[in-house]
Amino acid sequence: MMKRRCVVATIVGATGLSIALSLSAHADANDPLSGSTNAIFLGGTAEPTPSTAYVDAAEKLFLEPLGFADAASICDMAGNLPCDAPLQVLTTPEVFEFGPSSLQDETDIVYAVEAEYHAGDMSASDPLTVFAYSQSAIAASAAEKMLAQDGIPSADLHFVFIGDPSDANGIATNIYADLIQLFGGGTAGTTMTNDLLTAINEDQFAPGGLLAGYTPDDLYPTTVYTIDTDGVASWQEDWNAVLAGGGSPLEAFGNGLYHFFTTHVEYLGLTPAEVASGVATTTGLTTTITIPDGSDSGSIINDGAALLGAFSHGVADSGAITALVNTVEDLFNPAYF
Repeated sequence: MMKRRCVVATIVGATGLSIALSLSAHADANDPLSGSTNAIFLGGTAEPTPSTAYVDAAEKLFLEPLGFADAASICDMAGNLPCDAPLQVLTTPEVFEFGPSSLQDETDIVYAVEAEYHAGDMSASDPLTVFAYSQSAIAASAAEKMLAQDGIPSADLHFVFIGDPSDANGIATNIYADLIQLFGGGTAGTTMTNDLLTAINEDQFAPGGLLAGYTPDDLYPTTVYTIDTDGVASWQEDWNAVLAGGGSPLEAFGNGLYHFFTTHVEYLGLTPAEVASGVATTTGLTTTITIPDGSDSGSIINDGAALLGAFSHGVADSGAITALVNTVEDLFNPAYF
């Protein structure tokens, strides 16, 4: 299937990406995205504007198996306003200074969803799907609370996350306590400890911070895909495993960083069969699908192939240079504080 990307009314081109559908991709009435024909896509850190390859891979691998209607065209939203194609790209900061950036992401998501709602483009029979990855999943988790407060009906909106940092084992919900464990308490600790803890607090990940909360399981139907050992979504599980095996907090930190730059990047490079190998567990309105890592016994995932495949499926061409430039600029002229 060929996809066209529309910016205003200009055809930019078609992707050559082709991902075979597994049998599980055929929708039925019980699928969580059954009836959904429109989706908003957000990137992760260093992916401010998801590319055609990114959107195509995300739709095929993670939305269609849940019942999302196969769509053929992609458009870039003008700010937060709906555009004319069923697959809509929302540009968000996604800079490497991801605490403040995530707060801006949250605002962008709220405005975009509410614009769709007020335009009459979402309903219980045709719910809007929001797809988010990594940093944008933090923001979308926080945005759920604002959208509920603003009266967006639960049946009208579904979320799909990959590599969710706001999982109970995620980095966003655990990094503050882990840094204290690694470097020592803040008040009597070293200058490095105090500086690190202050920075995390400013980035809203300290207890009570705006981005320290979990992905809600009681507001909107949400499907979360997690690769086991993902250094973002499974951060704390990996950390605890190293300590349980006799390792030090420094070794746990290093192990987490390794999986941050490897396993966490693999999602868009998976095959449909690898995604379908995941095991689902449901709590409230949230279903988590845990995909066995390549090192797990019985796993069918080829980690190396998935990592390489992810770069050709949107990880490398979704605005990384823009994110880097904006990050450097923000160091000298903070835009998100």
